[in-house]
Amino acid sequence: MSQIKRLDGRFDNQIRPIETEQGLLNKADGSAKFTQNKSSVLAAVYGPIEVKNPRKEKILKSVVEVTFTPGLGNSSYQDKEKELLIRNAVESVILTTLHPRTQITVVIQVYSDDGSIISCSINAVCLALLDAGIEMNGMIGSVTLSYQSIDNQDIFYFDPDLLEEIESKAVAIFAFGNNSNNIIMSKVEGKLTEDLYFLAIKNAREACDKIIAFMKLAVKNRIMGNEQQQQQQQDQKIKKEEQQQDEAMK
Repeated sequence: MSQIKRLDGRFDNQIRPIETEQGLLNKADGSAKFTQNKSSVLAAVYGPIEVKNPRKEKILKSVVEVTFTPGLGNSSYQDKEKELLIRNAVESVILTTLHPRTQITVVIQVYSDDGSIISCSINAVCLALLDAGIEMNGMIGSVTLSYQSIDNQDIFYFDPDLLEEIESKAVAIFAFGNNSNNIIMSKVEGKLTEDLYFLAIKNAREACDKIIAFMKLAVKNRIMGNEQQQQQQQDQKIKKEEQQQDEAMK
């Protein structure tokens, strides 16, 4: 284990505790909340639906639209860049050819932003797509790394908070799928040498595997919980029918 301790008590290779919820919005086809300590987003998925702008309609596949809404203030050009990064990442795992001439709309609402918000959003969208039953070629996980130089030692902080992002020499955002070792999306702000970049890729791949494993477990637990709830409802229905039959025979 690394011996570099951060201000919040984590080691450099530790991500913040993750919490997830699915199916929070009744009017959306799928929704999910993804929280990493003080960074929290809610993603909603609508579709496949009719394309709102005929000019954007694609004959051979569905159109993926992403709207990123910050927690405070109006949307800025930085938010538009976030929308583009998130859309490019999630669109690569959606089987868009199954629903030509349709649109899949993703709306992301930021509850609180304490760093790594793009990765948090991508992970939330993955769970929301699963909740909506959108066909995908696999799951997607994302992690952010911040590059620090401490006592002439090159260090990557996993899942940095906002202060760590501000104080870093570079911030790298990665997304990986669970069915391939290829990078789905990468974005670097700042300067990294080639060696450091490939080291970041290796670290990010390992972190994304853990995040995807967590999301798989969360989905499995939700499915099992739904099945237990349905079984309980069925048992209650059978018991009620038996009681009614007994009363009718008296």
